[in-house]
Amino acid sequence: MDKKIIMGFAAKRVLVIGDYMIDRYLYGQTTRISPEAPVPIVKVTEEKNVLGGAGNVANNLASLGAQVLSCGVIGADKDGNQLKKLLENKKIDTSLMIEDSERPTTVKKRVISGNNYQLLRLDYEMSGDIDKKLEDRVIKSIIKTLPGLDAVVFSDYAKGMITERVAKEIVAACRRYNKPTIADTKPTRASFYKGCYLITPNLKEACEMSGISDDILKMGERLVKQLDCRVFITRGSEGISVFEKNGVHTHVPPISITKVFDVTGAGDTVVAVSALGVISGLDLVSAARLANFAAGLVVQKPGTSIVTPDELLSVFRNEISHYLKESIEVKQKVIEQQIEKIEKAAKLFIGAYKNKNKIIAFGNGGSASDAQHLVGELVGRFKIERKGLAAIALTTDSSVVTAIANDYGYDMVFERQIEANASRGDVVVGISTSGNSKNVINAIAKAKALGCKTIALLGKDGGKIAGMCDVDIVVPSDNTPRIQEAHIAIIHIICELLDKDLSLTKEKKP
Repeated sequence: MDKKIIMGFAAKRVLVIGDYMIDRYLYGQTTRISPEAPVPIVKVTEEKNVLGGAGNVANNLASLGAQVLSCGVIGADKDGNQLKKLLENKKIDTSLMIEDSERPTTVKKRVISGNNYQLLRLDYEMSGDIDKKLEDRVIKSIIKTLPGLDAVVFSDYAKGMITERVAKEIVAACRRYNKPTIADTKPTRASFYKGCYLITPNLKEACEMSGISDDILKMGERLVKQLDCRVFITRGSEGISVFEKNGVHTHVPPISITKVFDVTGAGDTVVAVSALGVISGLDLVSAARLANFAAGLVVQKPGTSIVTPDELLSVFRNEISHYLKESIEVKQKVIEQQIEKIEKAAKLFIGAYKNKNKIIAFGNGGSASDAQHLVGELVGRFKIERKGLAAIALTTDSSVVTAIANDYGYDMVFERQIEANASRGDVVVGISTSGNSKNVINAIAKAKALGCKTIALLGKDGGKIAGMCDVDIVVPSDNTPRIQEAHIAIIHIICELLDKDLSLTKEKKP
């Protein structure tokens, strides 16, 4: 992730409309049971008020540097004043907040004992819809603000602030102004947001919205069609499933988490970070990955929490560390299980060049690049100055590859070239991370029939190719990037051993 994208959040202006509330925490110690009833007595030692509901979304956006406008309904009461102060302390614009003397400010009071053990929650709220007069005021003020916004986020907890009319008219206005709308809502209200840019239900909500409970793919596809929008289905410890309007589905896996402390507010973090990712030019999968990282951070904190730019950047560093360690672990397994085979493969290379034979290499996709990398090291040079060595990569001639694929089928693209170019004593190197590539299998079989020495660089369990060759080096991993990294390391080792032998041979000549 480019650091400039995260630091660029400060230039984004986002409106959060929804149900603002105070999350009030009463912390204390419990040492005895009440004599009045079989309940614990909590000696309160601290009271803490934080932004909850839509306020937590706004707070997450502000903590990441965005310029945030808040639009919600509060009561004409002490808690309403407290909520506005909490927002303003975070530099969140409260000019669109609406005071309604007919309803209390929503407060969720949690009693926490000991090591963050929640004993009780008390809710103070009124969930009826706002009246038409307030609807008119909300719609008018938001539409007036739209030209100066980058996005609108709906944080709908079904407390009455966002009515069907408010949601539909604002979504329609945002489409006219080409402003993305991101919605986090309850299942019974999902239809309010038809045509929005992105909706972010959790798995349980997605089940209820779609009416499907046993197939995540069908669930997402139905929601995309039903709501005419893109969909992130957040799946907690299993990551986020991304569904795009063009039918593409991608699963973003979870990050490694030391300990889940509190999942409160994780969904708010996802919707906030997703919005910033979208308006910063990230594709949907990258935005989901960023949101996934952020949610992974907040669940490791107690209570309703936020994430900062520095923390996001540190998560990427942690992920980099994780990938590097994973790569090291795979290579360690190669050392333990494949070192003798690597030695044997190097000796086959050395023998081929001493007998004036050549190396032929091939593979598909990333393995094709690996084959070309190998040949580049041989025909060019690796570490010592020497003459070019005879080597061919069978994926480099597009005319030959396409002609064979067109006339004989893709499974023949390597076999036909082996037939034309290979001679007895040549070393043929087939690369396949799965070990099941049909065109690689066919080419190896042809090479063996012609009297060539054969080497395979494989992954996973070696697949169908395992056992076919004079040497098969299997990288024991199911992770394709890690397999390919190990293949390149093996290629470099063989080239280094070859160069060393050629250098020693040169020195021995009179």
